[in-house]
This record gives sequence, structure tokens and C-alpha cells, in this order.
Amino acid sequence: MAKLRVGIVFGGKSAEHEVSLQSAKNIVDAIDKTRFDVVLLGIDKAGQWHVNDAENYLQNADDPAHIALRPSAISLAQVPGKHQHQLINAQNGSRYRR
Repeated sequence: MAKLRVGIVFGGKSAEHEVSLQSAKNIVDAIDKTRFDVVLLGIDKAGQWHVNDAENYLQNADDPAHIALRPSAISLAQVPGKHQHQLINAQNGSRYRR
């Protein structure tokens, strides 16, 4: 049976940024990775979207007072509307697919 792909969007330009990071960590730690293909989409405090690796997406992950999103090699931009591919690679403009 194929894994179901699940996207976890977290972070953002909010006073609750760190709470969102901690919530994402709790979900990633608890989700059954044998059943789900997890795609992590972290949004930094400036509003930039990042594709993150489940093994290395947070800094200070075990310290809620200092938890932070680790920048990724792939930054994304969101295209508004009802397009089939609404996330593009911000570096080269290609459609993001996983």
C-alpha cells in the first residue's frame, strides 16, 4: 500500500511562531512514518516558505524557549489562485513537486 502524503505547514509571521514550531515537532514525532510521507513546509518569521527535512528542520528542538526554524536549501513561493501547482522554487521558478 502506498503511503499517504501529508503536508505539515508551521511557523509564520506570528507572535505564536515558536508555539507552532513546537506543535509541528509534536506531530512529526507522533505520526506513523510507515503510513505517511511527511512533507514539512516551514514559514520563517519573515514569511519565507521553506521545504524542510524531517531529520533537521529545527534548531534547539528540545528547548521551547529557544526553538527556531532551520533555514533550508529550498525556498518556496506561493502562487495565488486555483493553479494545479501553487508552490514554486523561489530560486529558479520551477514548480515544486515531491
